[in-house]
Amino acid sequence: MGMGIKNKILIAIQGLAYYMRPQNTFEKVKKKNILILIDSVGIGDIVLQLSALHNLNKFMKNKSEYKLYLAANTIICNFLRNIESTFDMELIEVDFSIENKQNFYIFKSNYCKINNNYYDYIISFDNLGGYIKTIIIGLKYGEIIFSENQFSRKLIAKDFVFRLFLKNVNFVKIDHSVQSLTHKSLICKKVLYEVLKCLSNKNEFIDEYSEHEIPVLYQKNKIENNYCVITAGIAKGHDYPYRGWNIEKFAHVANFILANTDLIICLSGTNDDEVANSELYSMIKNKRRVINLTAKTSFDEWVEVLRNAEFIFGNDSGYIHLASMLRTKSFVIAGFWNYGRFLPYGDDVEVCAKPIDIRIDKPKCALCSIIKHNCMEKVACDKKVLKDGIYKCIDDITSEMAIEAVKSHYISPKG
Repeated sequence: MGMGIKNKILIAIQGLAYYMRPQNTFEKVKKKNILILIDSVGIGDIVLQLSALHNLNKFMKNKSEYKLYLAANTIICNFLRNIESTFDMELIEVDFSIENKQNFYIFKSNYCKINNNYYDYIISFDNLGGYIKTIIIGLKYGEIIFSENQFSRKLIAKDFVFRLFLKNVNFVKIDHSVQSLTHKSLICKKVLYEVLKCLSNKNEFIDEYSEHEIPVLYQKNKIENNYCVITAGIAKGHDYPYRGWNIEKFAHVANFILANTDLIICLSGTNDDEVANSELYSMIKNKRRVINLTAKTSFDEWVEVLRNAEFIFGNDSGYIHLASMLRTKSFVIAGFWNYGRFLPYGDDVEVCAKPIDIRIDKPKCALCSIIKHNCMEKVACDKKVLKDGIYKCIDDITSEMAIEAVKSHYISPKG
């Protein structure tokens, strides 16, 4: 038996032990506690939840009887602090990272950090996986409100096991099909309204659901000339790591922009993006019109670089969703592994700057992260991943397709 299986069994046993005999016991008090759980590690995930958190905060402004807690990975907590969007919540830093979800001692640590209150409501604007549910069964709470995708009998059977231990579950049904998913921002909105119904005795909803505005964080050292931002890297630790477009294709697009517009190109990103952006920089012909700020900006500076750009061009990663929140045009190299969940933004998604998808025609193996496929397209994609480390639906996007998208949606010719 592998160490991973052993740890999963230990975690399950420990979760059951917490359920039968919680580490702490709490009495209900006059102050009502609400716990929001964020299981994801990606910045894009939390960006798409910002408006729901913002509107919940609006609703709570005159309700002093409630105290809000948010449990999330350190990267998520730091992101909320950096963009000044903690919404008066007390942040609980935990480790829900994928690589540590089989670590028995980290599981115990996460439980102890969260198990410090009786929670009248436990809320998730997304699905709750088995790991989080194993923590919840040992908590003292009143009601759980969350949504979840259920496509296979295996998931339904697994969920049935947890329903034996989880009480007072308010499951918000989301209308999915095997051909499309519901955009995450709409799921958040639907869960929010279910939360507000539970918190209000008179259907006292917020007057108007509004988009969150990230405040201006930094005003010094602005780039004087018009510029666009290109980032060739992707966030590390992602569930789907093979979504990075070919660097030579990025270079082809960058050289087209420099030859046909008056824009400066700003290469931007974190330390994780340095290798990809350095390779891209080496392939750009007119380096005098390129500013490489990769890993050279503070978080505040980085946000304002994105905010003030003419547009952003890059892979499917968190900064694309952040650009939308900042009202900045963006072009995204997009695939089909979770088509509709994050991209594309549909007409029913209320944002001021929807990312412009650049993608091939929909293949038969779309939604491969949810649905098991055995078609020829999936076989070819699996071979491509093994050989070149890239999804076929990404690799099949040509630089000409990307250039055509930029030409169609951004026109600023050289004077």
